[in-house]
Amino acid sequence: MDPMLALIERLRNASVDIDERLEAAMMEVDVRNFSDLDPTPFFHDRPLVFLETPTGGVKTISAPHMIASLLLNLELETGQTVLLLGSKGGYMGAIIAELVGPEGEVIILDPSSEVVEYALERLHSYSNVRVLKLDDIAIAPTGIPGQLSRVLITGSLRQPPEWLTNCLEDGGFLIAPLGNSMHQTLIKRENQGGEMLDTDLGNVVFGPVDIAESEPSLPGPHELADMLEEAGLVIRDNFALEHLHISRLDNLVANLRQLPEDLKPPKITHPGEDDDKESRDHPLLKILEDEGEWLSGLWPLMAMLFDVRMTHPGAPDDDEPQVEEDTGRDFRGDFRGDFSGEHEDFIP
Repeated sequence: MDPMLALIERLRNASVDIDERLEAAMMEVDVRNFSDLDPTPFFHDRPLVFLETPTGGVKTISAPHMIASLLLNLELETGQTVLLLGSKGGYMGAIIAELVGPEGEVIILDPSSEVVEYALERLHSYSNVRVLKLDDIAIAPTGIPGQLSRVLITGSLRQPPEWLTNCLEDGGFLIAPLGNSMHQTLIKRENQGGEMLDTDLGNVVFGPVDIAESEPSLPGPHELADMLEEAGLVIRDNFALEHLHISRLDNLVANLRQLPEDLKPPKITHPGEDDDKESRDHPLLKILEDEGEWLSGLWPLMAMLFDVRMTHPGAPDDDEPQVEEDTGRDFRGDFRGDFSGEHEDFIP
């Protein structure tokens, strides 16, 4: 059986909604034209890497169950104008192009020149698809229609840019994973007579829109504070932890938020490199070092809470589970290199 047809059958058996139009589009667009890597993960309902940078940035095509869910919620019709923020290798744009037909238009924006060039190469045969570089997410690029039927944002953002919501036609809507790097809520934001109404579509974890932000890096102070605060809420509800540790965690979050929000994270030091003085004296590291004695004991629990476990409803029954290696890194090691933000798309 064709691997895509088999995947669609398994997804339907797992109660993932795929109508006839979406099935036809998924059968028409071959994912192997949008990544040069082994497509087996995709046919096992996992994200498929399409591009890696020399410095560790990774971009993926979303897992098929996530693609189906997003496209179902977009309620696509023939002739619509759809904007896609984040290229996903061009694959999702190609499927949307099939669904809106030649009467419709798909506009793909991405902040990475490398990703834009990649998508242009893969989409050259689609006359109803445009791929543009987004120089500044806060500023609308030239050539964007004033009225958009649908907008799909494929990477995590705190909030969509104002210009993007202002482009939604009456009755149009965007779908976006909004939140911090560790946790987002998939939001449908619809323009109803000039009023924006939000619908919560569930919790997700997406990587960033920009491939540069997926490169291994430390979080900024406010992002780290958000992560620790969220973990603290879970710990309070589910684990018996001394009040002193909870109080210290609250104080750590407060101290991190006292640092400037635009403070750049310290540079990651790779094996064999010497720490420069600027990194050693960085106020974020100073705060963490001051709290290191008690926080190091708490870190295994925190690491467990930060771990993202994906579901694969369309995986074959004999699919081998992915075993995650225990790296044995301590608290300091994790903070020097394990906050890469390379989370794959996730539905709990």
